Amino acid sequence: RGVRGRGGEAGVLARVLEPHARRFPLMIPLPPLYHDLYMNYRDSRCRMCTSVPHRPALCLCCGELVCFASECCRRTGVRGAADGGVVSECFAHSVECGAGTAAFILLKTSMVLLIRETHWCIWGSPYLDAYGEEDPELKRGRPLSLNRERYEQLQLLHSTHGFDRNSRVASSWHVGAQRY
Repeated sequence: RGVRGRGGEAGVLARVLEPHARRFPLMIPLPPLYHDLYMNYRDSRCRMCTSVPHRPALCLCCGELVCFASECCRRTGVRGAADGGVVSECFAHSVECGAGTAAFILLKTSMVLLIRETHWCIWGSPYLDAYGEEDPELKRGRPLSLNRERYEQLQLLHSTHGFDRNSRVASSWHVGAQRY
């Protein structure tokens, strides 16, 4: 139980995230290298439109691949949508999978899309290069490795419904379920 002896923010985070002790719903495990994640899903099909998404998004709660910001999978009549309007597949999946709250990794950018009700924001990436920097458009060509502490922070925010209490997220919310 060496976790209890750690101090600082990382120690608190580690103690909170002891999955067997706290029983938080954790997100799917991610591979250590972003390349492996991308290659694993690059030819996968969306279950709604049965095509390989042009912009794939992977639900970090259940592992389902959905179309991100695409016209092909828009739906109407989704619970929580304003006036029963047209919503995106990511929003519809967030209602089905997480009661309106979800986190998706956008496979063409490595960034995480957070959705809560009709709000969304881009959180950042759990994958960083050797210098500890994100590569949001994957243009640098450097290998990206999973930053476990960052992914654990995302898991903590998601499992405790802490999106609104986190200044990084709360200041970045956008409204519009139809967009993503």
